[in-house]
Amino acid sequence: MAGLINSWLDASKQAPEGINEPKWLIAKRQSAHDQLSVLDDPSRKLESWRYADAERITHELSLNNQHPDTKAVVATDESADYTLTIRLNEAGYELSENCPEFIKVNAINAIKSDAWVDVQFDQETVVNLSNTMLFRHGVAIEVNGLPDNKKQLQLRLVYDFANEQDWQYIRNQITVAENCSVKVQEKWQKGRLNLVNVYHLNAAAQLQRSQDMLVDVNAQIVSLNQIDMGDRAHAVTMNQHIGGSLQHHLHRVNFNGVGAEFKLGTINKSFNNSNISDLVEVNHYNKQNRSEVTHRSIANDQSQIFNNAKALVAPGADQSEIEQDLKNILLSENAKIFSKPELEVYADEVVAAHGSTIGALDEQSLFYLQSRGIDIEQAREIMIESFEQEAVVC
Repeated sequence: MAGLINSWLDASKQAPEGINEPKWLIAKRQSAHDQLSVLDDPSRKLESWRYADAERITHELSLNNQHPDTKAVVATDESADYTLTIRLNEAGYELSENCPEFIKVNAINAIKSDAWVDVQFDQETVVNLSNTMLFRHGVAIEVNGLPDNKKQLQLRLVYDFANEQDWQYIRNQITVAENCSVKVQEKWQKGRLNLVNVYHLNAAAQLQRSQDMLVDVNAQIVSLNQIDMGDRAHAVTMNQHIGGSLQHHLHRVNFNGVGAEFKLGTINKSFNNSNISDLVEVNHYNKQNRSEVTHRSIANDQSQIFNNAKALVAPGADQSEIEQDLKNILLSENAKIFSKPELEVYADEVVAAHGSTIGALDEQSLFYLQSRGIDIEQAREIMIESFEQEAVVC
């Protein structure tokens, strides 16, 4: 894999013709270029890639794709008063209809400098850093409220890139105004994706988000998803990472105000030779905030999954509440799961609990179901579905 960073640096010199970007964005790209040039390629020496095969990033894909033999646990909410679908592809983005006045959608590289949200990158997030230098696609969305006769707004971001071999770099920013509520669904359709998504929740804003990555057997996705929480903001996010050659997701939450709450549920399912990493980083920078992380992961065949949930409680962030619950099931002798909850606490008045288990399906429960006339395969499906439902938070 030697030279991955060099390949990114070379790619930055090959911008498509006709692009006329503002000077401030060119400066951001140059800053990312300079930072990348002094970092190392991702490898198992990094904590975030210790149990992940970073070399797959450079592999040429064999595109005899097959969809995973599974279904979404959480379906799209069809009860929303207003739904806007934003389809991202090689041409840019397409809207399912014209935007109403209370939603603004712009190309990410057309926003003003004061609307840009910086994301902190380091050696651990070197793959995500490449996104800042190379992104060509993405949207900036502002949700400024709902009419009185509308109670629920749903945004659907669909990634649909016909070029399945080359990496596509996408950056999205979603800003939710004070006291506003929005549902966002991110859905993979096609493509090899490097995503950075930034959510900014103002005071008392509410976000219900789902990231549905049910992908083809050879697909690859790397994402960094950052949620910045204002005073009394409330966010619930539900992730499904299923199948693929490589999935590597980092969910970063920053409590920048007080009295906010964040809840995350994730279902990871790996098959064949899948390599899935699901990392959560919750930063309790201020007091009186609550976070809850629930993972349910299932690995089969020769696949592997890495779960990591880390919570940082900064000095002065008293009255923080933290809960981490990571449970995992191995369905074959050759499958692997690595699971690690972490607490880093520098305050006194903190309530925290964490736990992690790895095991197989309970034989006694399987026997009980069989004794009621249910065949073994159906019994397994019932137990797996019940296990998954424990992580459904919205």
